[in-house]
Amino acid sequence: MIILLPFIAALIASYVIWKFNTRILGKRLALSKVATWVVVATFMIYFIFSVLSLIIESF
Repeated sequence: MIILLPFIAALIASYVIWKFNTRILGKRLALSKVATWVVVATFMIYFIFSVLSLIIESF
């Protein structure tokens, strides 16, 4: 359940970014490409914060 919430937020954010790029900027980007980058970035941030939390709380 903890992993599911950031995943859903990443998918919603990627849809908003994709809509903005296609409608307002007029770029031709695939939703799958935008969603992949946003999901990867979200989980990298989640992983970094988890490691930092583990390091800080272990001392």
